[in-house]
Amino acid sequence: MTGGRLRVVFLIGRRNASTELSIAQVCRASGIEPVAVLIDTGKSGLRRLWLNLRRNIRREGIGYVFYRGVTALRQFLERCADRVIPAVEVETLLREAFPARDLRQLSGIHGFQIFEVGNLNGPTATERLRSLRADLGVVLGTRVLKRRVFEIPRLGCVNLHKGRVPEYRGMPPGFWELYDGASSAGVTVHLVDDGLDTGDVLGASDIPIHHKETPESLSAKLNLEGSQLLAEVVSQIQQGTAQRRPQTRSHHTPRTRPTRAQQLELAKRLPHWRRRSEIRQVCKLALWLIIFHTRLYSLLRMLRRGQSRGAILLYHRVNDLSDDVLTTSTRRFAEHLVTLRRYYRIMPTEKLVEQIAAGQAIKPAAVAIHFDDCYRDGRTHAGPLLQAAQAPAVSFVSSGFVDTDRAFDHDLEKYPHTFENFRAQELRELPELGMTVAAHTVNHVDLGKVDPEQAHMEVFESRRQLEQMTGAPVLLFSFPFGGFHNIRPEVRTMVVEAGYRALFSAHGGFIGDDTELFDIPRIGVSSEHSPLALMMELEGLSLANLRYQLRKRRPREGR
Repeated sequence: MTGGRLRVVFLIGRRNASTELSIAQVCRASGIEPVAVLIDTGKSGLRRLWLNLRRNIRREGIGYVFYRGVTALRQFLERCADRVIPAVEVETLLREAFPARDLRQLSGIHGFQIFEVGNLNGPTATERLRSLRADLGVVLGTRVLKRRVFEIPRLGCVNLHKGRVPEYRGMPPGFWELYDGASSAGVTVHLVDDGLDTGDVLGASDIPIHHKETPESLSAKLNLEGSQLLAEVVSQIQQGTAQRRPQTRSHHTPRTRPTRAQQLELAKRLPHWRRRSEIRQVCKLALWLIIFHTRLYSLLRMLRRGQSRGAILLYHRVNDLSDDVLTTSTRRFAEHLVTLRRYYRIMPTEKLVEQIAAGQAIKPAAVAIHFDDCYRDGRTHAGPLLQAAQAPAVSFVSSGFVDTDRAFDHDLEKYPHTFENFRAQELRELPELGMTVAAHTVNHVDLGKVDPEQAHMEVFESRRQLEQMTGAPVLLFSFPFGGFHNIRPEVRTMVVEAGYRALFSAHGGFIGDDTELFDIPRIGVSSEHSPLALMMELEGLSLANLRYQLRKRRPREGR
């Protein structure tokens, strides 16, 4: 096809961030006319469920039943925990912050329709697909389609497969490449035929596998790479330049979902792969739900009404690429903001500092929001949500990373992703989003270890550089590696001499009557904190708070 607009219909298995990213990329391509999205909402019958159960028991043994039972219980408890905040408020906040984020917003922008059609191989879907008179079908994460379906569009259907063919047909993306010890992983766009990922290839791309990769991190990279490749191939089809390449004959059989034993084997080879215990999660969720839905939670908050007690939540990154203890997903951060708006009172850090300096009582429901380091997603992902929620925050920036491609040592050592840093222009834009710029040293050094001369430079020069970049006063400072052992009295004195009004640590704990203006504690949070977990953290009912209380009782030098 050359010249004219290409009418495209999307056939998808379910709505998720990866699918919506691919749809958005294709819709933005020149010469493309998105017509509709057909969503497969068909359910498996009891017979199919029974056959799947028998097959999995044969593969994994009778222990599979217990494992699946615990997983189902955990998923049920998570759904119960999610109800502490209304999902509609989270969706509304996300729509306000990101007008072109989800499927319905995309349909409004690009003018396509959305249909839930049951089984995509069923008569309802077939009739709907015929009525759309599409030139091309784009298949994303569906069941295997029948010929009577994928031949309806004039040019047939293409499928985005997140694996290199023919070696990695099947599923799941990213796992088997790591299991096999491959040095790279691929994505493929191919024509749909009667087999599983066997159609002629229209485009392929590879990405290297980092030595700290996990199945989740590799899958996230494949999602991004795949969406870009898909848009390129669809554009080539529209321009009439796409070239098809038959797949080579291969002895490789399609990959299937790994067994529990295979997952555990890979986990042993990847010690950096954090896998959460299902049983532990079930126990925590059950305990928290009991606390929340009984008088205990309300009683605890009532008893604190007369106390001086506040909290500062410390974030680092907000993005949908990484899954680690320093990252909060975009949706999770929106959930946090909705939770704070419903159950707490978000207040400006500057106001909190004034109250501490004046010896005024802090209301128990007071919470401030902080970000550390120099991650650009504080502007691109967190900023729009904070603005939409009208929630003030402070971004503590390591000035030596601004306008550079430098990476923090803790990222190089632990994570397989590259994170962008702030640009100076973006720092100047933060106040428009309700964010204040503050200092976090120049080079993100451990002020508990460096010599006094370097510590002095890091403290004083960070403020000077940030004020020069932003044209605004920088009056707050936070310690990198803000544990008890990273904070020296002489450095705290330097912070005072540099003209900062307050100093923040990161060793946990709450703000109270005994809080010092130059050692204000903060609580680290991430995607691991569901809304309910966040509430338990803020009420001091988490394991992390218990560990903090034990550390706090130990004698510390310089206190």
